[in-house]
Amino acid sequence: MHWERIVRWLGLGCVAAGVSRMGMTPTSMIWGFNSGPELACGLTACILMSFVTFAFFLVQSKETGVLGAVTVTAIALGNLLTAAVLWGYLVYGEFGDENNLLSSVTGLVSSAGVLGGALLLAILTWRAKVFPRAAAYGLLGMLASMALPWTEWFAFFWGLSYVIMGYCIWTGKLGRPLSAQATAGLSA
Repeated sequence: MHWERIVRWLGLGCVAAGVSRMGMTPTSMIWGFNSGPELACGLTACILMSFVTFAFFLVQSKETGVLGAVTVTAIALGNLLTAAVLWGYLVYGEFGDENNLLSSVTGLVSSAGVLGGALLLAILTWRAKVFPRAAAYGLLGMLASMALPWTEWFAFFWGLSYVIMGYCIWTGKLGRPLSAQATAGLSA
């Protein structure tokens, strides 16, 4: 299989992960925070995001370099840790002591990976000029949505940023041909 095709499929995976993450917003509004449907959407999104996020690096690796690789790896690890937490909620329900050391460290590391990585990825994406500006705006919109009084909207904007970037990869609407980006990602 050609690398270009693999990267395109990863882009489609980003769209699927984004839609799943966006699904957390209506399920939270309908069934409540930490309901089964919301956690199922979140768990699916986290697992997908852990793997497909690397597409963001592959298409702009030449421009973002090692910092881009570290950034998407931090986002992927943050999503994996978040998936573990969501799995615990889904299977075991509310945990007895959420303020214990393990829960605190897990929450801190996953938040730093996802949120810090998103901020850095937005900056790197803006400077790389491979994605349309809407991709960087989507990542920044995700972070800005944390200031909203309605916390369930954060997941919507988080998913929207993945949908925008994944759509650009899947359709090839990037600053240079996808074949050049896919091969540049392998040589980086």
